[in-house]
Amino acid sequence: MFLRILIPFAVFVLLFTSCIDDEGGSSLEFSDVEMILKGQYDGTPLVKNKVYGYNNGSRVKFSAFNFYVSDLMTTVNANESFALDEIEYVDLALFEGETAAESGYKLNVGRAPIGEYKGFSFGIGVSPDLNRTTPDEYGENHPLGNTARYYEDLNGYQFLRIAGQVDYESDNTFDADFDFIVGFDQNFKIISSTQSIEVLADITNEINITVDLRKILDNGIRTVDFSTQLSTSANPSDEIMLLLNSNIASAITVN
Repeated sequence: MFLRILIPFAVFVLLFTSCIDDEGGSSLEFSDVEMILKGQYDGTPLVKNKVYGYNNGSRVKFSAFNFYVSDLMTTVNANESFALDEIEYVDLALFEGETAAESGYKLNVGRAPIGEYKGFSFGIGVSPDLNRTTPDEYGENHPLGNTARYYEDLNGYQFLRIAGQVDYESDNTFDADFDFIVGFDQNFKIISSTQSIEVLADITNEINITVDLRKILDNGIRTVDFSTQLSTSANPSDEIMLLLNSNIASAITVN
């Protein structure tokens, strides 16, 4: 877990006052929390370079599907949240086979007080405060320390990337490469779930997240057209960037 202790003041007060009982001792027991992210394509495991059907008889395969998750929190009630991890980097195109893809991408995101929570929230991308920083402010093993993920043209970090190839005629000839990158503060997306979460003692508690890449590309209303759309530009109002960003929430399931 990589945590730079930039917890907002209101959350800090919640943590401090909740952990002290009337006699000044610790009143809470904490337990580990793990986030498991699974990539899918149209409900099936997402496997790197596996060929999937798309629209109008075309087919696609993916060489990259990665993104940042940040500001991970469990919801205590309408006015209170418990901060877990600040930021992590996820690569859902790492998996070469279905067995690995079904196991998912596992992240230890901290410890939380034992009890039941009313929900869970996290951001896709880099929160604006962190997006103002640069890789030289971190160690090389920190999620934000990799210079390849920082783009000056995006005024910060690359929030999400989807890359691969398209076969327009389904004739086993891949005709074109595509590479979509989402960035800029205004495209930081908060995902909030009201799925209750129970943190139990003496175990590693799991929060399972499913991300369906097909739904990010095509949610039935807004659809990437690979015949004309193969890359994004370094513009916060880029058409494909806005399309992908608007489709993200409906592509994510928390359970």
